[in-house]
Amino acid sequence: MEGPFQLVESVIDTVVTKATPAVFLIRRVEETEKYAYYKGRLGRAPHGTLRQNLKRWLSSDYRVFCFEYVQGENTVFDRQCVLWHNLGGPVGKLDNKQHPEPNEGQTTKCPVCFSNNSRHNP
Repeated sequence: MEGPFQLVESVIDTVVTKATPAVFLIRRVEETEKYAYYKGRLGRAPHGTLRQNLKRWLSSDYRVFCFEYVQGENTVFDRQCVLWHNLGGPVGKLDNKQHPEPNEGQTTKCPVCFSNNSRHNP
């Protein structure tokens, strides 16, 4: 992924240069008495909507963003799923409570869940 970048409109307009599908991660800092850590939200942007999707979060407590352009809507979903699992979902480093779902009309399945189910159900 590219970034992290500051989540401000001028930076979004400068670094988001393509109108292709993308996945993105926005992050904020959580602090405890002993340490600070990033907590984030994972999302996907269909063809040409990354700028608008990021700008929705300008007034939130999220402060930085990362993104990755990908080829095709199925690839966007696959990449979002892999990142969701890698970041531990809601029990890990994400505010997303639900596993990503494919867009309406998509028949693709999560590559991580599908792979795990295939190993346990030959």
